[in-house]
Amino acid sequence: MTTATKKTVLGDFSVEALGVEYPDYFQGYGLGPSSKFDFCTYGIGDTEAEALDDCMEMMAQTGNFDFDDRAEKRIRAAYGDVDADTTVADYLGLDESDEDSDCGESAYFHVGIKWTEREEGDE
Repeated sequence: MTTATKKTVLGDFSVEALGVEYPDYFQGYGLGPSSKFDFCTYGIGDTEAEALDDCMEMMAQTGNFDFDDRAEKRIRAAYGDVDADTTVADYLGLDESDEDSDCGESAYFHVGIKWTEREEGDE
């Protein structure tokens, strides 16, 4: 008799581009009282691609579920095209040679993910 083992995997999720924000002004990212999701996290980066990667890294570090290649592919497919070239300074139109400009150094792209988890039997 074979006994199937269960593992916790990514269930429903929503991945969102939250734009460019300064840490002092970022209002945070969370779940409302009527959210259909159980968990959330966000990531930051100098480019949108770095922010998405950071967000998935934070998600994987929760250790709540088996963050595997399948979960990453689902998230990337849902997010769509990601800009790996435009930096925060480019996005904000800041001139990096201007001494009075902070060149976007304290601003970051933000990406958030909300998700649920489910149990799945090993095939």
